[in-house]
Amino acid sequence: MLRKLLIAAAVAVLAGQPALAAPVEITFWHSLAKKGTDAVNQIVDKFNASQSEYKLKAEYTGNYDDTTTKLQAAIPAGQAPDLMMLEVTRYGLFADSGVLEQLDPYLQKEGAEFLDQYQSFALEGPKYLGKSYVLPFNVSTPVMYYNRDAFRAAGLDPNAPPKTWDELRQMSAKLTVRQGNDVKQWGVIGLGQFVRWAFVAQAGGEWVSPKDNSVLMDSDASIGAYTYMADLIRKDKVSPEAAAINESLASQYFTSGQAAINFDSTGGFGALRGAVKFDLGVASLPCGVKCAAPIGGATIGINSASDEAHRKGAWAFLKFISRPEINAITFVETGYLPIMKKTADVDIAKKAIAEEPGYSVAIKQLDVAFVRSRPPAMPAIRAKEPSVWEAIVLGKTPEAQALKTFGAEMRTMLSKSGG
Repeated sequence: MLRKLLIAAAVAVLAGQPALAAPVEITFWHSLAKKGTDAVNQIVDKFNASQSEYKLKAEYTGNYDDTTTKLQAAIPAGQAPDLMMLEVTRYGLFADSGVLEQLDPYLQKEGAEFLDQYQSFALEGPKYLGKSYVLPFNVSTPVMYYNRDAFRAAGLDPNAPPKTWDELRQMSAKLTVRQGNDVKQWGVIGLGQFVRWAFVAQAGGEWVSPKDNSVLMDSDASIGAYTYMADLIRKDKVSPEAAAINESLASQYFTSGQAAINFDSTGGFGALRGAVKFDLGVASLPCGVKCAAPIGGATIGINSASDEAHRKGAWAFLKFISRPEINAITFVETGYLPIMKKTADVDIAKKAIAEEPGYSVAIKQLDVAFVRSRPPAMPAIRAKEPSVWEAIVLGKTPEAQALKTFGAEMRTMLSKSGG
């Protein structure tokens, strides 16, 4: 009888206790594939293990273009995630339309020391019209990857990759290996949009001025840069037409040994190291009339439509990733730049830099890095530009005519979007 009474009393006590609250599930869409996904998953696991109030669920939603498109469909349907990864030139569209939560109140509460943790270059891109809507997560610049074995075979010094456009053209000719009408190895590859932006800046041009959003795509300098790149394909025949049009082919050509030089993001360094079977070299971009490298990568913002509990959890994650030991995971796994001042002091980062000099190339190139304009129309401009480039590469439209027409279209896009 006594045992039954004790059990009944215990049941009564437990019944009077409030049930343990389930953690709030925070959704996060990101665009980092391969090694990037590995890094994101590691960070998410650490965040979830660090506390019990929130459970973050990360989902890879395709590349930056794919994620932007999916967000544009999900937002009006009320199905957007609590946290969204947005490429640095594309988030202005979402900030301008009120999709992103303004972060200044959160940052003010944290105090000045919170932002003081970041490298200055990492904070140059996340502001829109003077207000903070995102925080940086993965920051990159394009660099030059090259096959040191191919350089040796061509009689070139593997420790002296091209430093200028003229040297790039000359070395690419020597590195191109032909067998009859076939090309066994192309000299250079990887003239993707990120790199085209770099070459335009190196020629003294721009797409859109960061100062006043004026269009400079049709300036003489910009036209000159597109002409130089197109000449590598059509005139010099040291770069394949197919890969110039389809960016995804560039990595395949390079990793398989069918191209000696490849331009790509620092963010692909981690995966590239494990993919190639040759002696891999990494160097800064060759320079035109000046040296210049656009800052790329992505930021993370909070969905302003999420309820207070989810916005609070989203901010908790943004605070969590603003730690050197967390940023070091992304840096080492991928090659994206260390964005916290003390990231390089973390053991895994120190070890990586000591063992692989390639990690330091992009850091040194930051001296010539620049922030790109990000008006609301930029996603549409970026979506249109590949077709303009394709028309140039295929010889359908001369460079000057193609870019003059595109420049006019860009002005219309900017006007319609309000800037």
